[in-house]
Amino acid sequence: MRFKLIFEGEKIDYKKEEIRSNFISFLKKTFQKSSEEIYNSLFSSKKLKPYVYSPFLGEEFKRNVIGSQISFIFSSGDNKIISFFWNGILQLRKEKEDNIILNGKKFFLKDIKLLPEKKINSKKVLFKTVGISVMTDPESSPSDFKNWYIIPEKENLEKFNEIMNKRVKQKYKVLKNIEIEPELKFFLYEKDNKIMIDETIVPLFGGFIRGFRGYFFLEGDPEILKFLYDYGFGVRTGQGFGLLEIVKQL
Repeated sequence: MRFKLIFEGEKIDYKKEEIRSNFISFLKKTFQKSSEEIYNSLFSSKKLKPYVYSPFLGEEFKRNVIGSQISFIFSSGDNKIISFFWNGILQLRKEKEDNIILNGKKFFLKDIKLLPEKKINSKKVLFKTVGISVMTDPESSPSDFKNWYIIPEKENLEKFNEIMNKRVKQKYKVLKNIEIEPELKFFLYEKDNKIMIDETIVPLFGGFIRGFRGYFFLEGDPEILKFLYDYGFGVRTGQGFGLLEIVKQL
């Protein structure tokens, strides 16, 4: 299930600051207003979050301008998490604390929409990243910037698929408490002889991470594909990476 939150404020210049932490702070505030117990469960330690989200900072963001209207999509396959999130938003609105601060300016929540539920019935789906996805190699060191982050390319698809399945298996075990062998396959999508994946480097918590955006195919059990659609693809999904949109079911 997905919500789209729309905020409005003053158009401002982007100061090259890391702003994902502002959205994380808003989520923390939302869950804390809903339930101190769920807040502590989610944020008292570093662990995989049962949700994914992605911010959108306006059409002018590519020119380093944060638009007067921004939004983010929040997604989870856990009805309990969805319920706590919704109740927290209602409480924030009631207490007039439903704002997010970016570059020192407040953006106020103007609308929240429940997006239509999408089912996955096919074993092969063309996905589009909403924002950026990140994948890391558990056999590499986090200090090894080049090898820790892996970008899908023709030359490394076998390795990427191996890592992807390891990560999905880990995530499914943590969130569903079920051991699976995902047996997913990742395929590049080409259009006009161009691979529709672009590498992206973005600031995060005082450093940088490598990710990718674009279009790709995933093939596998529809239930696992839906799991990734609901909870996010790759790693750092609780920090605003990995949200997917369904383009076509094949």
